[in-house]
Amino acid sequence: MLYYLLFNQNLTFEQAILDFVFVVFAFILSLSVHEFAHALAAYKMGDPTPKITGRLTLNPFKHIDTSGFIMFLLFGMGWAKPVQVNPLNFKKFRTGIRIVSIAGILSNFLLGLVCAIISAILFATVGLPNQFMWYIYNLLDYLMLVNSFLCLFNLLPIYPFDGFNFVTSFMKSDNKFINFSVKNSFRIILIVLGVSIITDLLFNFDILDLYLSLIYRFIYLPITSIGVII
Repeated sequence: MLYYLLFNQNLTFEQAILDFVFVVFAFILSLSVHEFAHALAAYKMGDPTPKITGRLTLNPFKHIDTSGFIMFLLFGMGWAKPVQVNPLNFKKFRTGIRIVSIAGILSNFLLGLVCAIISAILFATVGLPNQFMWYIYNLLDYLMLVNSFLCLFNLLPIYPFDGFNFVTSFMKSDNKFINFSVKNSFRIILIVLGVSIITDLLFNFDILDLYLSLIYRFIYLPITSIGVII
């Protein structure tokens, strides 16, 4: 990601630096909101663990993982520190797991929607009178894109994504699918990436491009459309 922005011939050096700053800000804010939503949901469901471990906050320094941040800078894909929860403390065990799992995804959708509404209001009232406003629109657009990506990415039913925890909350704990997924999650992700590269080289068909198009059509466009309507 860093290489693409700094060496993209379609961008001036100033534009590349600004885009880099905007993307990093969007990444840090979006992941912090995502993890805080998990922590708040778990706390409301009766588990004090997130509060005890200092995760019941929007402070990014409590949420951002160093390795995940570096991976984001280099490859455009990163992660935050998972919020520690103890489902045994939930008032309702399976309901708590589902609510905590969906909380992060919902928080990103709502944050993207808020940015879309702000962008629509600014465009309707202020327009594009100067360069500063263009920067504001650019930042809001990156926030919408990053949050759209996090929404659909975390819906994947692959361990340790939120979609996996939500789906498996309807299964028995000794389910073979759960055991296999937990043990082989890293291999599954590598296989998906490997198949994507092979199909792209042999058939000019990139699974990741397809996935990104799904994000654009089913998350980003609805967010921006709802923002304009509201």
